Amino acid sequence: MWREQKNKMTPNLIRISLVTVKDLVRQKSFYMLLVVAILFLLLLRNCYHGSYIVNNQPVDQMALGFHASLIAFHVVAAGMFLMTTLLAMGIFSRDREDGSMVLFLARAVDRWQYLLGRIAGTWVLSTLFMFLLHLTIALIGLANTGSMTGGYLTASLMCSVNLLFAIVLTCTCSLFLPNVMAALFSLIIIGVSFVSDGAYQLMHGEALRQVIAGANHTAPWRILYPKVYMLQDLASTSISGRPFEGMTPAYACLNVLFFTAALAAVALWRFHQREI
Repeated sequence: MWREQKNKMTPNLIRISLVTVKDLVRQKSFYMLLVVAILFLLLLRNCYHGSYIVNNQPVDQMALGFHASLIAFHVVAAGMFLMTTLLAMGIFSRDREDGSMVLFLARAVDRWQYLLGRIAGTWVLSTLFMFLLHLTIALIGLANTGSMTGGYLTASLMCSVNLLFAIVLTCTCSLFLPNVMAALFSLIIIGVSFVSDGAYQLMHGEALRQVIAGANHTAPWRILYPKVYMLQDLASTSISGRPFEGMTPAYACLNVLFFTAALAAVALWRFHQREI
C-alpha cells in the first residue's frame, strides 16, 4: 500500500513541476527579466575592453576580470530575488482565476503535492536561469582573460538555496496577502537580511573589531534572522578564496534551510484551510 502511494506521489510532483515551468516560461515578466539579464551581460562584456588606471598604475586584465566576475556574481544572485518574487507571487491566484487549481486537485492530486509541485517548478526554473547567467559570465571572463574563475558554478548552486527560501516565502505570503503586498513583504525581509547581515559581518571583521569596542555584542534578532546575505557571501568565498567571517558556515546554511522548512509548513497549513 505504501509503495503504491509513493509511486503515485512522485509522478504527481514531477508532472506539476514540469507544468509549472511551462506556465512560467509563458509569462511576460519572464521575458522582460530575460531582456534585462542580456543587457547586463552585454555591459559586463564591455568592462573587459579598454584601459583602467588606479593610482597612476594600469590595472592588470586578469585582476580586472576577477573583480568584474565577482561583482557580477553578486549582482546576478541578488537580482534573482526580484525575479523569483515576481514569478512566485501570482502562482496560486492565477490558478484560482483560470481554474487550473480545481483541474489539478480533481485529478487525484493532494493539496500538498500541488503546492510543493508549484514551488519546486518555480525553483527549478529560477535555479536554471541563474546558473545559465553565472555560466555565461564565467565564459565571458574565460574568453577575455584566458582563464575561468574557479568555484563560480559551485557558488551559483549554493545560492539556489536562497532562491528556494525566497520562493517559499513569497508563496506563503501570497496565501495571506494580495500578490503585490506579498512580493513587497518578501523583498523587505530579504533586504533587511542584506543590510543587517552586511553590518554584522562588517562589525565582526578582524580589522574593525580591533577598532570598535563591544563589536561582539550583537542583538539576538540579528543572529536569528534569516541568513540570506550570509549564505550568498559564503557562496562567494568559493570564488574569492577568502575566509568566511562573522559566523560558522554550517549555521548560515542551516538557518536558511530551517526558515524555508518552517515557511513551507505554514504554507501547507494555510492552503489546507482555504476553500478552492
